[in-house]
Amino acid sequence: MAAKKKKKKTNNDKDTNKEEEDKTKIKRHKSTTLVRGTATFDNNKRVDFVTGFRKRKNTRRKKAATEFEKKLKEERREAKMNKRRTFREMLGLKGDDDDQDEEEEKKEEKKREEKAYASGVSVVIEGL
Repeated sequence: MAAKKKKKKTNNDKDTNKEEEDKTKIKRHKSTTLVRGTATFDNNKRVDFVTGFRKRKNTRRKKAATEFEKKLKEERREAKMNKRRTFREMLGLKGDDDDQDEEEEKKEEKKREEKAYASGVSVVIEGL
């Protein structure tokens, strides 16, 4: 009988086998939940969240309605101002005071510009 020679595995063979196994395996992301702590369940918070959709929707509606009202007021005011101007022009009563006031208001608006962002940051730009 012929004796079969057994190959002795060396450390190099083991390393190459591990590398081949690592290449074939899919690496998965480890969950950090256990590291951060335990998860708790609060039924009251869940109920508030689930029933809060209607409340949040109504608040959005109210906010939109108030903004719409502000726009309407501004448009009405502008319409009245234009109407007054046209009557003054038709009667020939337009004075220099009106032009100067309008120019000053425009300059003041240009001098200060305020921007509000969704993150809660508001930026004021002056001197434009």
